[in-house]
Amino acid sequence: MSTPPPPPATRASRVTLGTRFRKALFARPRAMHVLLLVICLILGFALVTQVRAQRMDPLDSLSEEDLVVLLSELSTQEDSLRQERNSLQQQVQELESAATEQEAAAEAARRTLEQARINAGLVAVHGPGFLVRVTDPASRLASTEFVMTLGELRNAGAEAVELNGVRLTARSSFTSSDSSTVYVDGQPMTAPYDWKIIGDPDTISTALEIQAGAAAQMRAKGAQVSIVEADDVLIESTAAPLEPRFASAEGSE
Repeated sequence: MSTPPPPPATRASRVTLGTRFRKALFARPRAMHVLLLVICLILGFALVTQVRAQRMDPLDSLSEEDLVVLLSELSTQEDSLRQERNSLQQQVQELESAATEQEAAAEAARRTLEQARINAGLVAVHGPGFLVRVTDPASRLASTEFVMTLGELRNAGAEAVELNGVRLTARSSFTSSDSSTVYVDGQPMTAPYDWKIIGDPDTISTALEIQAGAAAQMRAKGAQVSIVEADDVLIESTAAPLEPRFASAEGSE
């Protein structure tokens, strides 16, 4: 069974399309076509030029003289940056040195203040030293023996001294009454007399046992003196700070 031929209208349509295509292909170029072609060529050339320019090294376009000038400028900038770096390093070193000096000065001031407070008896202290107990059964001891004992301890370098819970300082005073009662800074002392001493054990031991010293004189009056060395003596008592009435620091109003 054969396929029936296409209708005449279909064949005419195909002939018309083919004819139009051939005419468009082999037709003479019009002005509009030429203009579009020129625009496309210009855009393509510009695009290729831009791509090549982006791929080129900027230094390739410089002359030898320009390169020498550029190198000189870079060297100058490098020297300037190096000098600035050295200057900053020197400033840092000066600041660190100043900070170290300030820290050292602050530490020295702190130690001086701490030592002054210890010497004035304003803080509790502890350290190696001796525990001395003096008993006086006959009540024959007077303030003289106590003044001598404290003086010997100070001369031996004792850094802190306490007697029956009273902190002794350079301002401490001993007195005695007709009843043989000994007073320390106005406070009455009763036997046994317990001394707490902080300082160099070797030096203080020599001072306490010196011939004809305070301990020997106390024993000569019938008192019993017990001296015990201790690795850590704790003195918790403190002296009342002295409020100056006449003296003032230099520079203060």
